[in-house]
Amino acid sequence: MDSFAELMEKLNQSFRAFVERERLFTKTDNLLLACSGGLDSTVLAHLLHGEGYDFAIAHMNFQLRGEASDGDAAFVEELARTLGARFFCAAVNVKASAKKGESTQMVARRLRYNYFSKLIDDQRFDRLLTAHHQGDNLETALVNMIRGTGLAGIRGMMPKRGSLVRPLLNFSRAEIHTHATNSRISWREDASNSSDAYLRNRIRHQLTPLLANEFGLDAKRWNKNAEHLSSDHRMMQFGLASLKKKYVRTHYSLQEISRAGWQAADQHLFRDLVFHVARSYHFRADQIRQLLSFSGQRSLDSSSSRAFVTPASITFSPIDREERPLSPQQIKKFPASRLGFGHHAISLELVSRPEVMKQFGSLYLAPPSLPLHLRPRKNGDRFQPLGMGGKTKKVKDYMIDEKIPVWLRDRIYLLCNADDEIMAIPGYCIAENFKVLPEHEEVLRVSWG
Repeated sequence: MDSFAELMEKLNQSFRAFVERERLFTKTDNLLLACSGGLDSTVLAHLLHGEGYDFAIAHMNFQLRGEASDGDAAFVEELARTLGARFFCAAVNVKASAKKGESTQMVARRLRYNYFSKLIDDQRFDRLLTAHHQGDNLETALVNMIRGTGLAGIRGMMPKRGSLVRPLLNFSRAEIHTHATNSRISWREDASNSSDAYLRNRIRHQLTPLLANEFGLDAKRWNKNAEHLSSDHRMMQFGLASLKKKYVRTHYSLQEISRAGWQAADQHLFRDLVFHVARSYHFRADQIRQLLSFSGQRSLDSSSSRAFVTPASITFSPIDREERPLSPQQIKKFPASRLGFGHHAISLELVSRPEVMKQFGSLYLAPPSLPLHLRPRKNGDRFQPLGMGGKTKKVKDYMIDEKIPVWLRDRIYLLCNADDEIMAIPGYCIAENFKVLPEHEEVLRVSWG
């Protein structure tokens, strides 16, 4: 049987190996540990201290359990003092902060992570550490399956997501408890964890014991499944990225999926691509089925975004950006970069005349006099499209002929001179009377993206 010292060293070695393998953090990183005072986060604090990491401790007092909540805050403050870690604490009123439809747990999670995010920004922390373990991961996967999910939800939590890391995700709760007991580490018990009022607690108290005792599916075995699912998810993401590269145009927060170029046998991939992009804009599964059934030009709103459907594409846009009208912008000097928003952020600069002026993402004009201005179209706008021999055409008719969707037409800037003559429609064409001539050595490049 291993001695006490050997048991402790084994866990410490496993901790080091997991942190290194997953590249979670290094000794040079400035770490922030989210600590409730419970078993898992208290053990993680001691592990970090024992391994010589530079870390601070943050605690949020939700004030839901009266004196017990205040006792948790006092315990974590003393823990930080004992370990020589900086301590941050905030007290919040969960009920007063609730939004419509939010449960207590949802509000607490939102407040907690908003607070941690602010601390990371204000104090320049490199990583936020939480003490989730294998049992938490199994519970998360089960919650997601019960509520409805895909591969990402079934695989559960990842060791690293952005600046958030979970260095105990490779350990079972039994291993953490054994370490705490053998090391004589004390912690706080939250009485609400014994209540079955919450779905996660019912899963912890009723479902996971059944799975372990009757079917042999405990947290450690599930962890192996989660590793395989994570591998599958990475491969799926690789395939999704390949499809996006070929069929999706991204303009800041807008994404446009082309409906052209798909083989009949690949229509299931088209539907899968629409599903994954639409979910990122908070469209429900039934709404995505609606989008795929639309013909002609239609639009549909999710809780946060709008989808525009045309025979050529499906475009997704956050509603708050989509509803904002274009504002006229004046250009007084060159270069002028990242003007506008939405489908085209425009840049203007004077450059030497290129040998080839037909370039994707750029138009070239004769060198103009300043000022210039960008504005949306107006009723009656006319210009001389290049190649029409100086004949004029209504901007409205040009957009119809070019099959520019109705919803997009008022979101496109026109580039005009000081006399309000239309020089170009960035992203589409230039005017005949502002084209580059042989004698122009310097030209105006209009680029977008």
